[in-house]
Amino acid sequence: MHIRNDVVSRSSRYLAISFLVICSQIIWLLSLGRNWFCTCGSLRLWAGMDPAQNSQQFFDPYSLLHFAFGCGLDLWLTAVRPHFTLARRAAYAVMSSVFWEMCENLPFVIGILGTEGTQLAYSGDSIVNSLSDAFTGLIGFAVASRISTPVTVSAMLALEVPTFTWIGDSVVAGVLRYRHRWRREMQRTPPGQLF
Repeated sequence: MHIRNDVVSRSSRYLAISFLVICSQIIWLLSLGRNWFCTCGSLRLWAGMDPAQNSQQFFDPYSLLHFAFGCGLDLWLTAVRPHFTLARRAAYAVMSSVFWEMCENLPFVIGILGTEGTQLAYSGDSIVNSLSDAFTGLIGFAVASRISTPVTVSAMLALEVPTFTWIGDSVVAGVLRYRHRWRREMQRTPPGQLF
């Protein structure tokens, strides 16, 4: 009985940490001036391909990439920390997704995402969309934790390739875009003035 109580206690701790991390996400987004909902006046589950709705509604084409990101988090965390419990890995997945959402809404990152390499306009997330993105990543993590690695990798590719074809963006394309932009900034900025 003592072991079970210890497991429940640790799981509760990871749930509490995840809750606090999500609260910090909301506070961060509010401090950046992000709106709770789309300023267009409508609240929808799916944004579709309307550029004005991109990253403003609960789900949009990027939700597929957040799901794939969650799958990748499960693979990575399981590989580097196989002794972690599922609850602990899930808390790390929440922290990773929230960290990305917080970074993604920084003005200079919005500048990169909004002007380079995608068919959809990007001006930052609404808070509802950002929370939904983090939740979608957690769903991807949960699904991947229940299926085999080859099926998980296949699912990630099955989402990555059509999403790139559909909207001209993907996780791999985004990483390459950041790398290209970083190199350009490094060449253009004198040493010691980058930060």
